Amino acid sequence: MKKLLFFMAVAATLLVTSCTNTINEPGSRIVSVYLTDDPMFHRPDMPWLRYKSVNLDVKAIQYIGKDSIWKDATFTEAVYNIKMLANGDSALLSKINIPSGEIVRHIRFVLGKSNSVVLSDGTTKQLIIPSKSDSSIVVKAREVAPTGSYSIMLDFDIARSIIRDRSGNYILIPKMRGFIMECTQSIEGFILPRKLLTKVFVVNGTDTVSTLSDTLRMNYFKLSGFVPGSYTVKFMPVDSGYVTLSKTVTLSGHNRAMLGEVKVTH
Repeated sequence: MKKLLFFMAVAATLLVTSCTNTINEPGSRIVSVYLTDDPMFHRPDMPWLRYKSVNLDVKAIQYIGKDSIWKDATFTEAVYNIKMLANGDSALLSKINIPSGEIVRHIRFVLGKSNSVVLSDGTTKQLIIPSKSDSSIVVKAREVAPTGSYSIMLDFDIARSIIRDRSGNYILIPKMRGFIMECTQSIEGFILPRKLLTKVFVVNGTDTVSTLSDTLRMNYFKLSGFVPGSYTVKFMPVDSGYVTLSKTVTLSGHNRAMLGEVKVTH
């Protein structure tokens, strides 16, 4: 196994003031680790729409606590269809029991070799990890966390992680962000018309947080990982390729902003 790792840092903007250092707490607490996917917008043709499923062969979850030593988290090897984990849906990967005076500083997401993508015509293609790259993704957690037990969301980015080369091979270069769920907020709602598949996204500094509306769930959408502040949410119907609506949303001390029904033209 090669030694080059993919390092993805949790942006400092994902913290809020209610999350404080908890070094002096007695006892123990649980850190739950979840997996989700927000198909971030990086290419206008949105190739991930042609994927019926994206299957990740997850072999292990490891973490670093106070002592800077990698430890194995309790985890059962499994293949996850990451396409099924969007708009608030997630899979629980592990529950890590640590002393209350410690935090999880890094998480290592270890992939096996049985990664694949199923195309819209039903063809299955192996996802090839380049030979000069390791099959691990290291997500750096922050130096502060909420009191008591908390949860870390690992957000896989299909759009940037899968590349089709000139030979027709599908290359997997994993990209992932992470955030503490209790320290961040979400924006959610329902798009009208109900069958209008829509890209919903927020440009947050150098990061774009986005998703596709779910027409099987009343065209529901959910964006997560925001600190309090003012954000512009943009709506782009997939069949048009243009942003047809923008809304300003102000997040305060609540954990979510429900926009209700949002009428989008196309």
